[in-house]
Amino acid sequence: MRSRGRDRQKIWFVTVTEKKVGIDTFQEYSKPIMRKLMVSSGSGNPIEISAGLVLNTDRAFTSYDKSLRSQIKEGTVCWVDVIPEISEDGNLVMSDDGITPTVPPDYRIDEKHVTQKGLVDAYGINEIGGNANG
Repeated sequence: MRSRGRDRQKIWFVTVTEKKVGIDTFQEYSKPIMRKLMVSSGSGNPIEISAGLVLNTDRAFTSYDKSLRSQIKEGTVCWVDVIPEISEDGNLVMSDDGITPTVPPDYRIDEKHVTQKGLVDAYGINEIGGNANG
């Protein structure tokens, strides 16, 4: 059996909220949370199929960390294949317009499968702008 610590990569998660200023709406990004997780190369791997999970996503990752459940939700954006620029105070480095990050997120969490008693949580992620849903 494989170790949980094997084949893990760094993923950064950020919650995006909308803020209204007058008639304009801006997106605000929370502080990034970094976790090392196992990311599949594509959805439909044998573990998901044997567990009865049918993820309609580009990729998926699994987590054994139950504290992650309260920190991320469907719609949370993440950096999987790229590394975000993070300032010394832990916030995202924003572009000159002050609204968008210098390195935009490449994935969004679209499905979240958690169990009350199980040890493994599965999350389906879709590439942002990479399919009809993005």
